[in-house]
Order: sequence, then structure tokens, then C-alpha cells
Amino acid sequence: MWKSLLIVVVSAPLSIALGIAFWAAQGWKAGLIACVSTFAVCLVAATLMAFFTRRFTLFDVFLPVIFSVIWSAILAPFSLGADLFAAPAAIGAGLLLTLCLWKVYHEGGQGRGWLIFPILVYIYEMLPVNIPGPIDDYFALSGDLASVILYQLIHSHRKQLPAPDPHRPSSN
Repeated sequence: MWKSLLIVVVSAPLSIALGIAFWAAQGWKAGLIACVSTFAVCLVAATLMAFFTRRFTLFDVFLPVIFSVIWSAILAPFSLGADLFAAPAAIGAGLLLTLCLWKVYHEGGQGRGWLIFPILVYIYEMLPVNIPGPIDDYFALSGDLASVILYQLIHSHRKQLPAPDPHRPSSN
């Protein structure tokens, strides 16, 4: 997980340097877009790197919330008056992903396939692209929450079923 954190730490100076370079070459708007885009790509890379970590630590579990709060603080001044980024939705997606990672952490890293949808929603909410109005955020977060709840219900139901008896013939 240290690689994921390293990507985030390196992303700040890298995005600022690219922003300054594009600002000098093409103007402040291009510099701002380059800076924010580079940081967003680095956050996505850090999130994917965290997902493919074999064993989570407690620090790893809380990284999505930390990333989303930092990212929201960075983008808040740029999104005033513009409907480009919704900080509550990004923080909510980070919190939900943290709760999912908490569940995986307590299960010893087993069964991570169901984390794909929460990670995709988290990445979507972190991108500084937003459909005007809150409907996309409501749809993404409610779908994410519904998938997590359904997984938990199915998983708890499977635990309650008796184990198959290998000595008893099946009815097929």
C-alpha cells in the first residue's frame, strides 16, 4: 500500500509542475486543466494500486476517505459557481469504499470481486466532471449502496446454509 501513498505524494509536485508548464505554453486555463487532470489520473492510479494490494492494513482501509477529503479541499475553490465537482458525493463515495474495505479487512482479504462497483463509483465521483444537477451523484451513490447491501445480504445468507455433504448423492 505504500506504493499507493507514494503515488499520491508524488502527484502533487508533478501536477503543479505540469500545470505551470502548460500555463507558460498555452495560458492559465490549459495549466489549470493539466494540473487537475494529472492529479486526478494519479489518484485513480493510487486507488487501483490500493485495490490490487494483496493484504490490507488498517491505514489502507482509510485511504479512500483521506484521498476524497484532500481532493475535495483542492477542487472546492475551482468549483465555486461551476457545477464541475460535488465534494459531498466524493466524500460519500470515499466513505462507502472505506466501509467496504473495512469488511474485506476483517475477512482477511477474501472475496474482493464485489469491490469493483464501489471502486468505479469512487473513481467517478473523484473526477472533476459532473453532469449538471445532483441526479448522477444520487444515482451513483444509491446504486453503490444498494450493491453493497445486496452483497451483504447474499453473503450472510450463504453463511447460514448448511455445508453440502460429499457422501450424500445430489438430486440432479
